[in-house]
Amino acid sequence: MPTTSTPSITSARAGASVDTSQRVRRYAITMAFRTACFLLAVTVAHGWLQWALFAGAVFLPYMGVLLANQADEKGLRKPVPAAADDAPQLTTGPEPEYVEGVVLDDEEAVGTVR
Repeated sequence: MPTTSTPSITSARAGASVDTSQRVRRYAITMAFRTACFLLAVTVAHGWLQWALFAGAVFLPYMGVLLANQADEKGLRKPVPAAADDAPQLTTGPEPEYVEGVVLDDEEAVGTVR
């Protein structure tokens, strides 16, 4: 018997609206840091710190786009394969009892009921 893999609810991806809001939030946070780097470089910092803040202001937009375009890949992974046939399995208890009998067609049942 081939083993089939059943997806788990914990491996499901988040909804599209949740994914979009997370991407927008990551991008906004990155751009806020970029703006802070630029403003600090222009107003407060001097020397090597000023150049480091300018470098942050230049490279943070690239990082912001990378982070914003990062898709939620949680549900894209392959599900974990099911246990092998010889692995211990949970059971429901003893086998049910079966009652033996004869199945009658409708025509036969109507004729014998009288």
